[in-house]
Amino acid sequence: MKIEIGENLIYSYLRHVEGCRVVQTNWKTSGKWNLTEYDKEQAKLLFEKVRLSNSFSGVFGNNAFEQLIKQAEIDVLGLNTTENSIFGIDVAFHSGGLNYGSPSETALIVMKKIFRTIFIMQSYFKEFNKFNSYFVTPKVNTSYKGLIEDLINEARDIINDDSISIEFISNDTFYLNMVEPLVNNVFEEHDTAELFLRAVKLLQLDRRTQVSVSANKPVAEPSSNSKIQKRTVEGMKIGQFVQYKMKKIFEQNLLGEEEIRKLQDKGYSKKIFNLDFEVLRNINLKTEDKSGRNRYYANEIFFDNYHLTSQWFERHWDPLLEWLKKLKAIHPDRSDVYDITL
Repeated sequence: MKIEIGENLIYSYLRHVEGCRVVQTNWKTSGKWNLTEYDKEQAKLLFEKVRLSNSFSGVFGNNAFEQLIKQAEIDVLGLNTTENSIFGIDVAFHSGGLNYGSPSETALIVMKKIFRTIFIMQSYFKEFNKFNSYFVTPKVNTSYKGLIEDLINEARDIINDDSISIEFISNDTFYLNMVEPLVNNVFEEHDTAELFLRAVKLLQLDRRTQVSVSANKPVAEPSSNSKIQKRTVEGMKIGQFVQYKMKKIFEQNLLGEEEIRKLQDKGYSKKIFNLDFEVLRNINLKTEDKSGRNRYYANEIFFDNYHLTSQWFERHWDPLLEWLKKLKAIHPDRSDVYDITL
């Protein structure tokens, strides 16, 4: 049986860096799974949007949406249940560099895989709030890389949805953002069943050298468009952090009726947090937007009568922390709730 070291590396990355509780390599669908038109609705809308764009009109060839879904296979799939986020990652490990033909042919194949992974996740895991579709390769020629990154930026403009993150991760960014976090923290993980981590630990036993990505490779800044580096506060990413703090505030009755009323106002939520949805929505109202996508943590109740929006992303960190500072000024005796450990 062939062992794909690239897939095993991504498996460990999703578990130990992205915090995915469930990770599977070579994920495939089952013919026994029932997929309704309701399940496919959002994915089909995006499919048509991409297909009709000037940049990607031929990316799917003659394949209809149903054909793409039937080909459903993802190299590594990860579920982060605390963030209600799903990762679909395709990885290509070519020692000579990524190459599916000419630069344009290679770029279109990469984009097709990225798009298809989004459609699969939206169809089979539509209950998740955040979808992350990455194509990962450790080595790619500059001419290929530039073309793919240009298409990635165009695709982001077409998708235009904070809940969908697409990335092409290669070369220095691959080592800086994926390999290095694993290597530098490998001794904190005692489970040696994972092949990549086991190989790193084996090399670190060699007294002649110390395996350290940062020591052997110049540190490169990630692309200005890259969103893979995610901020954490008190060890939590933003979605988990918001839920944790809101529960604390709710349990200790630290939010007045006036502020609760304001948090139900879309204009106030936009002004204070730069959110596109109200922070709180009454449990008697729908948690879906006009397109049918769930935008709230529907299974949890905050302040007795409200759902909390799930649409928290990296750009919301600073306004959120600023809001907490203002609450702390009102309740200085409750610093245990409002103090933040960065």
